[in-house]
Amino acid sequence: RRNKIRNSKRSHSTGNVEMCNGCGFPILEENMVSAQGARYHTTCFRCTRCDTQLTLKNYRKQSMEGQLYCEAHAPQSRDSSPSPETDQKNCDLFEMLERLQGTRIDDQRCHIGSFYKTPIAAINEDQKRNIQTIVQSDGPYPMIVLPVNGGYWMESSDGFITSEEDNVHESITSLHPSASELCIDTDFTAQCYRGDFYGKEHLNYYAIDEYLGPIVMSIKAEPSSVESIKAIVRTRFSTKQEIIPSSAIDVPNPAKIAQCICSEISTDRFHPVLSLKGSDLVMSYDEHVLTNNFKFGIIYQRKGQTSEEELFGNRSHSPAMDVFLNTIGSKVHLKDFKGFRGGLDTVHCQTGAESVYTRYNGKEIMFHVSTLLPYTDFDHQQLQRKRHIGNDIVAIVFQEENTPFVPDMIASHFLHCFIVIQPVKDSHPQRYKISVAARKDVPRFYPL
Repeated sequence: RRNKIRNSKRSHSTGNVEMCNGCGFPILEENMVSAQGARYHTTCFRCTRCDTQLTLKNYRKQSMEGQLYCEAHAPQSRDSSPSPETDQKNCDLFEMLERLQGTRIDDQRCHIGSFYKTPIAAINEDQKRNIQTIVQSDGPYPMIVLPVNGGYWMESSDGFITSEEDNVHESITSLHPSASELCIDTDFTAQCYRGDFYGKEHLNYYAIDEYLGPIVMSIKAEPSSVESIKAIVRTRFSTKQEIIPSSAIDVPNPAKIAQCICSEISTDRFHPVLSLKGSDLVMSYDEHVLTNNFKFGIIYQRKGQTSEEELFGNRSHSPAMDVFLNTIGSKVHLKDFKGFRGGLDTVHCQTGAESVYTRYNGKEIMFHVSTLLPYTDFDHQQLQRKRHIGNDIVAIVFQEENTPFVPDMIASHFLHCFIVIQPVKDSHPQRYKISVAARKDVPRFYPL
């Protein structure tokens, strides 16, 4: 029986060389990991979602998909009711604060409704006929064509477009006062505690509300000509900060300050956080939503290409795309690269020898460029390329010439937004046309 098992495992390898279940390349060194009958390079034994290095103690494997996950990102079964990661960190914060003070709260955990991923929309025959009809007609063509079954919105020089059944309505003036101004989304509330409270004289309180559940509040006197109090109120639903004039509260106390910021709070019993580690835990909770590392996909689309196989099957790209890549970042050698690698192999270079990387505003960005990722002969789906780009949230589509792109052309659970770029011919310096398409549950954003 043991010999049969050994022979069956060897049948999936090339000769006596084991193949990595993660990247598909041979495992040439002795340092490998074996999990549930599959073998991986040590560097490939990582979470599919967050790229965290896994061990045999903390990995989770999805038997149907064969993907690896850490404990935080392991998909839940349909019969369970998983909670979002933010709610889990919220519960952890209050649990740690309460444990440090000695009394355990039994009712601090809150039930969250079931969360299910949006199913991947398959391109139907009507969609294929629609895009072929557009391509066969005389140009110019639209940069983006919305799917016939809806589910996406689009914004371009022609304005905001969506399917009527999607019911996506949002005033452009509610997003930003001027579309010509550059707006970088920053969560200032998450950074407020570190900048204005941590290391300075302030007080932290906690409470349990009948309706809102756990509450943590930070308050401090605001140095100004008018006496005021700066406070941050955290619940499992939101975090709010506000500067309150002392005259607005007759007798300032934690309960009245909290109710002044969040009127839904009903409890009047707030307890001080007496632990020396309380401030560190509060700051850790506030900043868990921040990230300084990002990875984006870049897909090359030649003229007339209207399918996922054609997009991922491009072996190389045009000089115009090289100009664009040099504009958004710099080519780096992946061998022994020390910056954020975005899931790419920096040891054996099995995900390509080069990639495009940049730093902006204190953040690291690694681009997964389809034509720089390895091309696999006889694989029309190019799964090695799609493994990286299909797990990104945002992808840039570089169109060599005027060719329509359909957002659901690429089947993926994770891709939510596409930024389509098309160079303007004979422009000096080089200029680009830009259109944005995103799933209907993605809010509109700037810059456009």
